[in-house]
Amino acid sequence: KMDNGLEMMLLEDHRFPFASINLGFRTGTAQEPATSLGVAEMTAILMPQGTTTRTSKQIASQVEYIGGALKSSTDYDYSLLSGSCLSAYSDKLFDVMCDVLLNPSFPADELSLRKANQIQELTMKRSDPDFLIEERFSKVVFGAHPYSVVSPSEADINKLTSKDLAEYHDSHYLPNNAVLIVVGDFDSAKIKPLLESKLGSAKWKQGSVPVAAEPAMPAQSGRKIYLVDRPGSVQTSIKVGNVSIKRNDPSYFPMLVANQILGGTAHARLFLNIREAKGFTYGAYSKLASRKEPGAFFAEADVRTDVTNPSLQEFLYELDKMRTTKVKDEEIQAAKNYLAGSFQLGLETQGGIAQRLLEMKLFDLPNDYLETYANKVVAVSVDDVKKAASKLIDSNNLVVCVVGDANKIKEDLALFGQVN
Repeated sequence: KMDNGLEMMLLEDHRFPFASINLGFRTGTAQEPATSLGVAEMTAILMPQGTTTRTSKQIASQVEYIGGALKSSTDYDYSLLSGSCLSAYSDKLFDVMCDVLLNPSFPADELSLRKANQIQELTMKRSDPDFLIEERFSKVVFGAHPYSVVSPSEADINKLTSKDLAEYHDSHYLPNNAVLIVVGDFDSAKIKPLLESKLGSAKWKQGSVPVAAEPAMPAQSGRKIYLVDRPGSVQTSIKVGNVSIKRNDPSYFPMLVANQILGGTAHARLFLNIREAKGFTYGAYSKLASRKEPGAFFAEADVRTDVTNPSLQEFLYELDKMRTTKVKDEEIQAAKNYLAGSFQLGLETQGGIAQRLLEMKLFDLPNDYLETYANKVVAVSVDDVKKAASKLIDSNNLVVCVVGDANKIKEDLALFGQVN
């Protein structure tokens, strides 16, 4: 850890002449001010689009000249600035990255262009059933919590200024709010002085990170149906679920295995039932989306309009079955093999291992996370899965979101609960 609070993790990997530099910040869209929705994402997008000494074209051409890549992004709980290139040019890439990190200028013309593009993208999304169902589901499940915001509105985007972005950057992109992970073909003894000279307290001052208010999530009482009318739609999008758990919850691994059995792949129960046996859809899946605060658990599919009712019946049947009956030995073994194996495969690339190390640091996971992941998956028992499913799934207090032609499906949906 540097004297300004920046954590560093250096992992030498000399198999390939390549290096990956990753800076993760422990704040994302969930921590942005309620009066400036969209500022976190816009800040991340605009950082590589101009500094006090480089234009966006100069940044792009300098990175391209060394065959590198540079990107900046944000999520609900974190923000990332990352770059990669042949190790012989890592000094040049790091120089550009530090300029983007420490001296972004947020040019007015770049901001104006991005705002126009983002508003146009938002207009297109409003006709997309996937966006509409995600928007409604998140709003119902998370209520007033920042996780409920899938996208800022056109008004939110329009009112953002370069000053807003600069203020957000200065208060959140701080060394004591960050972790630096370098993976690749380098010499730790040589790179440490470089990192300290570029990102030490002489160049990058620590500060106080504002803490955004995070209201409690609403408790769901009873099964409620939320229908978004999309007249003329030839299919119905269905998403059912509720609040799940934090990423560092002790029951994470049993719940991960339970989700894998239910709907993690094309060999899982939802897919085999709703797609293979019934032919209602091209695919049905479930997901455990854990975050710093409790995320969501959900199952979803796009089905033909005429089979909306039986499809929802099958979803509820499979959800109840997971929580009331024990899974088969062959199911749990296949799920554990898949999860443990895919995790190990993910560590074979520099990008993959950097991603896992960032996950460990940004979600406050134990330092032995990488070493113990597979063992914790393998240790999950049939009883653990049933217990986890009982905690994760509550079909009597479930959010059911549907996007489709209300004239054709509203009556059928009313059989399952109150339709909003």
